Amino acid sequence: MDLVLLRLSALGDILRVLPAWASLRAAFPGARFRAVVEDRHAFLLEPLPWLEPVVVKRRRLSNPLTALGELRRVATLVQGADASLDFHGILKAAMIPRLASIPERWGDGVTKEFAGSLQTHPLAFLHQTRYDQALGLAEAFGRSRGVQGLGRFQAVLKSVDLPSPGDIWHQGAKARIVLVPGASRRGAIKRWPLRHWLTLAAELKGRFDLRWSLGPEEEDLRSWLPEATGVEALPRLDFWQLAAALRQADRVVAPDTGLLHLAVVLGVPALGLYGSSDPVVAGLPAGAGRILRTDIACAPCRERACQRRQCLEELLPRLVSAALLQDPDLIST
Repeated sequence: MDLVLLRLSALGDILRVLPAWASLRAAFPGARFRAVVEDRHAFLLEPLPWLEPVVVKRRRLSNPLTALGELRRVATLVQGADASLDFHGILKAAMIPRLASIPERWGDGVTKEFAGSLQTHPLAFLHQTRYDQALGLAEAFGRSRGVQGLGRFQAVLKSVDLPSPGDIWHQGAKARIVLVPGASRRGAIKRWPLRHWLTLAAELKGRFDLRWSLGPEEEDLRSWLPEATGVEALPRLDFWQLAAALRQADRVVAPDTGLLHLAVVLGVPALGLYGSSDPVVAGLPAGAGRILRTDIACAPCRERACQRRQCLEELLPRLVSAALLQDPDLIST
């Protein structure tokens, strides 16, 4: 069997479909799996060599003058497949298997721009996490082949080989916690206020072995935050070394960003600090961690230009520290 899996972007969204892709692999170990992703995120497939990357050039896809040509080019690369499973649900993703004349074109129930009209097997929409959305598609496809149980979440990167990050933790009995204050520029609205992070670090320091995770967009923080808080930052690591460092932690505390969902698929319990993010759609699979948020009436929302960010301002550090200090698994570590 030859299967094409589609999820063009973004980093966190691709991470959230990997458990479903792994379930399909476990159910059909002899199948060929081709994963259609954008060039900027193709590296996410590296730890799973059974996934053959089919790379879409984002710059060409984003240009109205070259988008159709790029879709046709990619379609030629997946011709001959038996079925496609669309985990994205936008028109550009749905066009690829249609242009490739793939006979079975499955969709996970979330469609935009009439993408569902190009699918032969669209699922009904359900308000659920993106993890469950993806796993539901795997489950439905498995049932069509007489295979059950593909909808169970698994931390797909928990045991894969990753490059060593080096010695980054102190030797001792304290639980290890990674604090992630950053977010992408596009996701800046999701950032918990920096002054809250400073207060949280002061409350937790001495009780846990803490590390800041600071990416390229937090270089300004790297210049002063570790010294100001007395909490070391993880060294500059490539993505998979960073993943290995996170996997050595007992908890990852982060907003709704790619690193939060990286922790989930690594099998590290996550504590998500949510403001505008939908706690259902952007939520975590059962047993993977928990979400803290306020209950103000305007959240969740999709207002990226919001200046108040009351939803995050009112998520106080004492609530976050209490969640960690009262966690029996951390206290017993």
